[in-house]
Amino acid sequence: MTVKVIVLKVRHKENLDELAEVIRRGRTLDGDDGGWQMPKYAELGDLAIWYAASPDQEYRAYGWVAGTPVKPADERVKYYGPVAGVRPLRQLVHRHIVAAASGFNEKGVGQLAEMVHHRVDDFLLALGFPERFVAARELISDEVLRVLRSTTDIPPHGAHRLSAATTRA
Repeated sequence: MTVKVIVLKVRHKENLDELAEVIRRGRTLDGDDGGWQMPKYAELGDLAIWYAASPDQEYRAYGWVAGTPVKPADERVKYYGPVAGVRPLRQLVHRHIVAAASGFNEKGVGQLAEMVHHRVDDFLLALGFPERFVAARELISDEVLRVLRSTTDIPPHGAHRLSAATTRA
């Protein structure tokens, strides 16, 4: 498995307050119960990074995708999924610093959830992750994946095509 790095965007005071509560709790709610908007292709064990948009334009926290994103019945496009192990970054990092170091979203973070496709190591280093973490993120993600699977009834990736809501029922 190749761990994906996904940026989850936060906007407005209520979202910032919600993120502060998620950091305090250490996890989001489950996808069916809210979770956080993320790409439908996010997988268990992917690394999620929160970005606070206007006016702050700062990266704030990270965690690990803890379940398969689901599309609520009342949504046409948006998917939501749980994130566990949520922690604040060691320090807030401005978007321009990360963009200069990694090339990621140099003109702004447009979507509410998107994947870092290129220069992922540079992106993570610019956020303040230690070189050891960056070098070992695949192994760390595999361990997170193993732990999360041991606490749920989710079979290994590719073993089924059912939604997360169906597998939990």
